[in-house]
Amino acid sequence: MGVVGGVGEGPVSQFVMISKQIAEKAVREQIQEVVQDPAKRVRELQQPSPFSQFIDIRV
Repeated sequence: MGVVGGVGEGPVSQFVMISKQIAEKAVREQIQEVVQDPAKRVRELQQPSPFSQFIDIRV
């Protein structure tokens, strides 16, 4: 069994490597999104919650 970067070549090792690549890609995309539009997250946080229509608080 060969070793690539300290990880074997079995199916579990391949799954781990593929999962790691997918996770790294997702993180890079999110970082890029924040760099391109830093205010987007603030706008998202200021949006009313979709659950607010179910909450009817009376005083």
